[in-house]
Amino acid sequence: MRLHVILIEYFTYIDISIMITVMDDLDMHDIENNHVDEENHQFGYTDSEFLYNEENQSETKDMNDIGNDHHDEENHQFRSGYSEILDNDGNQLEIQVQSDNVAAEYGSCKEFIGADGSLFWIPVVEPGWIPTLGSIFKDIKDAIKWYKGYALRSGFDIRKSTERKKSGITTSKYFICNRGGLPNTSMLDTISDDHNKQLRNSNCKRTNCKAFVAFKAIPHSSEVYLWRFEQQHNHKLINQDCMHLSRAKRQLSVVDQAFIHKLSSAKVGATTAYRLMCVIKGGCEFVDGLEIDWKNFTKDINCHIGGTDANLLITKLQNRKENVTNFTYEYRCDKKQLNALFWADDTSKQNYELFGDVVSFDATYRTNRYCMVFVPFTGIDNHKRCVTFGAGLLCREDTNSYIWLLRSFLKCFGKAPIMVVTDQDPAMKKAIEIVFPYTKHRFCMWHITSKLPLKVSWETMNESDFKADFNSIVWDSKIAVNDFEMRWDALMVKYKLQDNKWMKDMFDLRSSWIPAYFKDVPMSGLMRTTSRSESENSAFNRVSHHGYTLNNFMNAFESVMERQRNNQIKFDFDTSTIIPIIKTPLEDMEKHASMVYTRTIFLMVQREILHSLVSCSQKSVTSGVVSDICIVKHKRTNISKKKVVVEKKEKVDIDSEWNFNTSEGDFEVEFNREDLTVKCSCMLFERFGIFCRHIFCILKIYDIQEIPSRYILKRWRRDIIPTTVLKRTFRYSDSSGNVEKVTYKAFSMLDQCLSSLSNDDKKLEEFMQKLEVFMTDIGEQGSDKVPVTKEDHIDKLYGATTNPEVVDVENPPMVKNKGSGTGKRLKSALEKATIQGNKQSRSCKTCGVKGHNSRKCLTLLNKSKVQSA
Repeated sequence: MRLHVILIEYFTYIDISIMITVMDDLDMHDIENNHVDEENHQFGYTDSEFLYNEENQSETKDMNDIGNDHHDEENHQFRSGYSEILDNDGNQLEIQVQSDNVAAEYGSCKEFIGADGSLFWIPVVEPGWIPTLGSIFKDIKDAIKWYKGYALRSGFDIRKSTERKKSGITTSKYFICNRGGLPNTSMLDTISDDHNKQLRNSNCKRTNCKAFVAFKAIPHSSEVYLWRFEQQHNHKLINQDCMHLSRAKRQLSVVDQAFIHKLSSAKVGATTAYRLMCVIKGGCEFVDGLEIDWKNFTKDINCHIGGTDANLLITKLQNRKENVTNFTYEYRCDKKQLNALFWADDTSKQNYELFGDVVSFDATYRTNRYCMVFVPFTGIDNHKRCVTFGAGLLCREDTNSYIWLLRSFLKCFGKAPIMVVTDQDPAMKKAIEIVFPYTKHRFCMWHITSKLPLKVSWETMNESDFKADFNSIVWDSKIAVNDFEMRWDALMVKYKLQDNKWMKDMFDLRSSWIPAYFKDVPMSGLMRTTSRSESENSAFNRVSHHGYTLNNFMNAFESVMERQRNNQIKFDFDTSTIIPIIKTPLEDMEKHASMVYTRTIFLMVQREILHSLVSCSQKSVTSGVVSDICIVKHKRTNISKKKVVVEKKEKVDIDSEWNFNTSEGDFEVEFNREDLTVKCSCMLFERFGIFCRHIFCILKIYDIQEIPSRYILKRWRRDIIPTTVLKRTFRYSDSSGNVEKVTYKAFSMLDQCLSSLSNDDKKLEEFMQKLEVFMTDIGEQGSDKVPVTKEDHIDKLYGATTNPEVVDVENPPMVKNKGSGTGKRLKSALEKATIQGNKQSRSCKTCGVKGHNSRKCLTLLNKSKVQSA
């Protein structure tokens, strides 16, 4: 376990810019009772014995209680005549509270009784750590590092005290015991006018301890020497078993801070992060800080970002644009407040170039504290998986906002998609008409059909075949426009819905959602609903929180993108390594398809090849000069309806995006014998980009062994996006990304070493000793570097500088949009009935029927009436 802790702490030295510990400051910035006058360089401590005046330059007069110190100016050698700090001359009685064995341990101490009967304690440490007056250190940082080590081994905390300067140069510096100074005994808040508000009940640890150390600079040198030292404490020292609870040990290392920050991108809070680290390191005593300290760091991040959240994000994106190839972002401000934002990286652009024929986008809410609406643009990749092309944040869901967003999208990608799928939002509809005038706009069929139970009577929906008849019309992708209109009119007459206003409105919008009106649109079968966008929104909502800052949300977004692209790499790997099973006699056709298509698309093509042999046959053929018109008979129905069980209620998933709905009947296939062009009346290739079973049936008859190259769409081919592109990480805007990669690689190498040595205790101990020596060398090399403060490290985590001198972009206003979680949304009758139906109602104890209790039970009342009669 000790080795594991050393390995974790080792990485605090990996990157000087990131990984140098913040411990050097030791929480010195909030020290109470210290003051500085920059004008005359006078520093002071409120206790009178630590007050010094710059005018008094006589060291011997100020330090006459030290006595016999001597200073040799020629060679800067120091020696102390104060050889015995505690002279047991009868005025003091040494009392050893602990045994001899225990007294020699680190953190042990000796207890003494002074002349006045008061107790005081003196640390007992190893001889190499015993302070010696006149000891020389190469600089003040080295001196502070030594005193910190002494304090940790002794069992107390330290903090800064007086500092003296001359001509802007520090001449002496004091550090005192953390329990020095007088406690605040006031019981009232004197700032309040009425003086009735009591102070909170906080634990006071000040005991006016006089232990301190003073270092003095050597003239014309960076070296300092131990000038004054007092080791007596008027309080018990901390036991070494409890030192992990001390103030020094409760300071979070840079590794811990980065751990908290990175887990926040996966919607893991500081409390859970602390518990995970305790498990990783093998116990709470090996983790720096307590749970409250980890939570406070999250609070410090939010406070540090403060009102510069939006400006920090814009600065981060600008840095990324300057350092990352082909990264694009656009933003808009209203009265200097961030109003809209759009961004996309190089991988997104390459995905859009290949898969951007059909795009779906839908707004989602409650992803950030400003209630900005998140709008991702989603498509389908060559593995039939969701792929994100870009994303935007909008303050308002109005037409102007969507127009700006779509124009930013068009400026970034250079071309509009062939078809866009959205819900029936009127602002989206108008914006698409303006920005994408030649793009086919399709409404989500699910949003329309889900309203059907609210628009027709209960009897019509549940006591007739209306629902089945309705679905057979609106979901049929092969039906012609004229046939659809005739069947719709017949349906309205059959169920007496001619005067239904909603039915009339949906019929007027038929060209925006009925599949029959999209038969001529290439790849229109890829998406008929916004289910892809809903899936993406769900993925983003799982890692975001309504209280996130914009920067936290951006980190969460980037983590989702990394997982999405890692899945693309995984499917590419499966395609290249898994050998498909040949299932039909058309081996050459299947093998050729397996070599050009991804595994997912190949399985779909293989299914069509199989059905071409089982379900299809050539009925007749009409030969022409160049082309043949073949009639293919499909023998049986092949509508596969997937059943989904939700809360013990069975429903039919008719919104299967890849249900080809190839019913029985005759289909016309036109085949050109010269250039091998082919076309089927089912138009599966036009809608999905793969051959149907009818075409495969004709290719088999004409002994075509491979799919013609012109019909192998690039969007379905394997390995069209290099793995190196998918593995690019755009979370970092400068060289810190390489540092992170090297750090993770080092962690992996150490894990491998531990795995190799886990069964050999001797070699594991030798490895630990070598690692300790290496850590010491790294610590000495890094002692000359400027320490990274907590604020600097937060800036590094977010890839930009917070709190700039000039804030160009202010945080967005708090605007409530529709669906943003106000709790005041009007609920439909169906939604109210569903909520009421999901509530668990109590059963009557008398009759066992739900909906009433024993006091209102009719059975019990009737029994009572019979008995009374």
